Amino acid sequence: MLIRTTNDRLVPADGAGWRASSGLLELCLASPVSADSIVAVTRSVLLAVDMDGRSRVLDVDLIGLPAELLAPLSRYAVPPRPSTGSGPVALDLDAAWLWIHVQDGHRVSRHRRSADVRFSFAGAGLVAIQARLTAAADEPD
Repeated sequence: MLIRTTNDRLVPADGAGWRASSGLLELCLASPVSADSIVAVTRSVLLAVDMDGRSRVLDVDLIGLPAELLAPLSRYAVPPRPSTGSGPVALDLDAAWLWIHVQDGHRVSRHRRSADVRFSFAGAGLVAIQARLTAAADEPD
């Protein structure tokens, strides 16, 4: 998968794609994603995407998940202050906040906006996320 920067120049990234011009984010957490995976769609979740100086996705936060998604995501639940190395996907059940670490790096920018999000599950695991921004402008962070 590829990240497209604000000028749509292609930048390789393993399993993460961000297209700033259209506000589309794709994360592939398992490969291949089966066509018969279970899909859940939610509207108006706060999406935060951290980028480094080369426009690579570092971290993705999905904040304000609806209650019906917390049960299928509960396998990723961590204590309020997780220890280092708790895994690339973590869920704070109290805050309904899913955090996905894509790669290490120094955050240079953050895009924060409301998004419609599609979650794909296979078995008990999350295998892919696709999010499309819905707000007109970035919220500064």
